[in-house]
Amino acid sequence: MSEKIKVCVIGAGAAGLCAARHLAGDPDTFEFVLFEKSTDVGGTWTYVEEVGQDNYGLPIHSSMYKNLRTNLPKEIMSFPDFPEIKTDGMDSCLLHSDILKYLKDYSQHFQLHAFIKFETLIERVKLVTVNNEEKWKVDTHELTTSKKESLYFDAVMICNGHYFDPYIPNIHGLDKFNGEVIHSHNYRIPEAFLDKKVIVLGASSSGIDIAFELTGKASHVYLSHNNCRLSIADSDGFTQVQGIDRFENDKFILKDKTAIAADVLMLCTGYKFSYPFLDDNCGISVNDNYVSPLYKHLINITCPTMCFIGIPTVVVPFPMFHMQVQYFLSVLKGKRLPSKDDQIADSNSLIANGTVAKRHAHKLSHNQWAYNDDLAQDGQFPALPDYYRSGYEAWWTKKRTNLRDYKKFCLVIDKKDDGSSSVQVVDPRN
Repeated sequence: MSEKIKVCVIGAGAAGLCAARHLAGDPDTFEFVLFEKSTDVGGTWTYVEEVGQDNYGLPIHSSMYKNLRTNLPKEIMSFPDFPEIKTDGMDSCLLHSDILKYLKDYSQHFQLHAFIKFETLIERVKLVTVNNEEKWKVDTHELTTSKKESLYFDAVMICNGHYFDPYIPNIHGLDKFNGEVIHSHNYRIPEAFLDKKVIVLGASSSGIDIAFELTGKASHVYLSHNNCRLSIADSDGFTQVQGIDRFENDKFILKDKTAIAADVLMLCTGYKFSYPFLDDNCGISVNDNYVSPLYKHLINITCPTMCFIGIPTVVVPFPMFHMQVQYFLSVLKGKRLPSKDDQIADSNSLIANGTVAKRHAHKLSHNQWAYNDDLAQDGQFPALPDYYRSGYEAWWTKKRTNLRDYKKFCLVIDKKDDGSSSVQVVDPRN
């Protein structure tokens, strides 16, 4: 091509930095700008004590709480081309501050700051025609100067994450509850709940972590959820109970008709995919937290010069970003996609026959490895090293059987000269 492909990247968290790293690595093909509304890189890994709104009246983006440790080991969290997450000890599960430092080191190593426009809000992304060519019109707002500008790009990579817009379930009668209702997005420290009875609703990673952290500080913690009972023994101050049906007569009525009085309802109920800056003509809709129409959870089928990095959930995120970014760039460089009909059929297969609910369609879990391998094979770039998968499987087994203590274990990877590896989970206390 006689002209470089101009790319807009939205968000300087891990996904956006990964996009920038690969775009910057091919300067003969790409010219790009990364827009970030905060003052630094890191996205959701940036811990702030404040909740609610920032200095510009915008919603606080980060959902980090003060004591958060990762639920994945550092040995498989790193990007394949920048593999070392440096820490002082042996711990595999790290504080959020360790991950933030890693992302800052990654940005510095690949000299990405030169491409980032900080404190710049994306107000609108719209497909337009300029000189008979389709372009992305991106309306920006510089927060420090209030300057607004419209810029034009050939492609857009949306990397704004999906842990900032809380999902609030509709609980009948909750408006009559005189206690505190808080979503985990706004949770920061356990001391704020000292001597209170707390119902933690939701038993995914954040729900379990927060319930454990509150136990011993709250007078009692009830972990409420609709899943199969977790392998966690009840103890003084902690009880696992069924999901909430309604609030009635000053008590929460559970699905098994049990009634519980509480001072606080902590909603660990997840987040909504949210793209308020997208114009309707982008062709993207979110229905029951299912983003469509997307090919491979990634490419806008209606307008394939737009992609969404990081939509799949229950994954090892940074390595997946590495694969998704390379796949999309291969498309921009000329890799042919199937017909739109075939892409739509592939996308619809996720929810065909009602076997997978829409809200779970982007949940990959153990299918993430086949997904990553498929991207690599189709995009013709190297697959992830095997230790990512074997490390994840070993860690998942330990977590499933030891929810209370799995973060105290360490993942040890022995990498062989021939490219093979072996993994084991060890207890450093022995």
